[in-house]
Amino acid sequence: MVARLLLVLLAALPLAAEAPFLNINPSWSPDGRRLVFQSDRNGVNTQLYLIGADGTNERRLTTHGASDTHPVWSPDGQWILFDSDRDGTWNLYVIRPDGTGERRLTRRGASNAAAFARHPAWCAGGTKIVFDSDRDGNEEIYIMNADGTEQRRLTNNEGRDSHASCAPDGKVLWGSRTGGMQSMDLDGTNVRQIAARGGAPKVSADGRRIAYSASQEGGKPDLWVMHRDGSSPRNLTGDAFTSYEHAWSPDGARLAYYSDDSGRFELYVMNADGTGRRRLTDGGYQNAAPRWSPDGRSIVFASDRDGDWEIYRMSADGSAPARLTWSPGRDANPAFTADGARITFESSRDYASAEESDPYVMRADGQEPVRMVPAPSSEGKETAYSPDRKSMAFVSPSGDLHRRDVASRAVTQLTTGIAVRSQPHWSPDGQRILFSGAEAAHEEIYAIDSAGGTPQRLTRGALGYR
Repeated sequence: MVARLLLVLLAALPLAAEAPFLNINPSWSPDGRRLVFQSDRNGVNTQLYLIGADGTNERRLTTHGASDTHPVWSPDGQWILFDSDRDGTWNLYVIRPDGTGERRLTRRGASNAAAFARHPAWCAGGTKIVFDSDRDGNEEIYIMNADGTEQRRLTNNEGRDSHASCAPDGKVLWGSRTGGMQSMDLDGTNVRQIAARGGAPKVSADGRRIAYSASQEGGKPDLWVMHRDGSSPRNLTGDAFTSYEHAWSPDGARLAYYSDDSGRFELYVMNADGTGRRRLTDGGYQNAAPRWSPDGRSIVFASDRDGDWEIYRMSADGSAPARLTWSPGRDANPAFTADGARITFESSRDYASAEESDPYVMRADGQEPVRMVPAPSSEGKETAYSPDRKSMAFVSPSGDLHRRDVASRAVTQLTTGIAVRSQPHWSPDGQRILFSGAEAAHEEIYAIDSAGGTPQRLTRGALGYR
């Protein structure tokens, strides 16, 4: 399945010539050849548009006088599911990519004419749809067939239940204001709590497991592991202390993290099943942000053991710790490049405040630290590393997109004349970079080859541009 690319789209700054509009919420078709998105370019409401993955063949899909939002392709690519307020309140609709077959799937509740149905997700291979609605007074999770028949409520809780999704094994996952992360079968049975709260998910190298931080019943955050589909969650650390910033070893066999078990933040490593827990650091100082080398033999981390926060490296068993950075500022968040030859990190060494920082790179032995963006400026700089961390894309103070090679430190300017207004986003294969930018009154979605070339404008300005 084509990987979904996260696009950060910011509101365009209004100009005198014409009112700005937004092109947002893109959703890739299953074959990766098209995307559907919403736009308010007609100046009155938000409608759905289709466009080819190469930016061609753009056309308007919906033409109703109300707002149509949050489009999602069906798994087979035959339908697009969306929500709309065209009938006075939010309900769910489907339409074929060619614009035919449009129909409404949900209706107002009998006792609540203003009830809504929103946040839909496809389930069971596209045969079912889950959504949330307040039709019965409280916001709960509902399910229906893909054609809108057999609608029924799955949850009945005092708190708000919303934003359901479906795992590959058919389980429905959702968030509850009173029950945290929840899981149940498609028929509403076998309800269980995955975690009261959850965050910082990290997927193992084989893609089968997720490590995350969660707490139960008001306790401290613990380190948990579950299957990729959300099943079989297991607390690895217990509720006696706080666990933070976990990282999978390259082979997926171990987890490194830091914890306040000893009263200060120390680094630990354990097997992925929770056994073999061992403390790697020991002293009257703080340690944080462990990251493995690609060969699994070393761990790089941040520590204030010498007064300032600096970057250190040690063997995976905790032996031979060595200091790598020597700056008066705060150095933090280290990570190895894919080849293990260099380490990227953040540093505040060029600023008066530790709250401001720039991305740096150095050799794995700590030599030749180099700032990866232009000199400090009052203007913001958006940065993003390529998936293999061999390159970094950044937005200069002038608003142009650049790419820097981590090894050679050579900089290539990728754009000119487009005011880049978002953090750049790399494609999973590292071949393209997506960003939002403005040439005139409107902010649009662009793509450019990471090696350089002409930026490709994927969305278009005023209605009727094409």
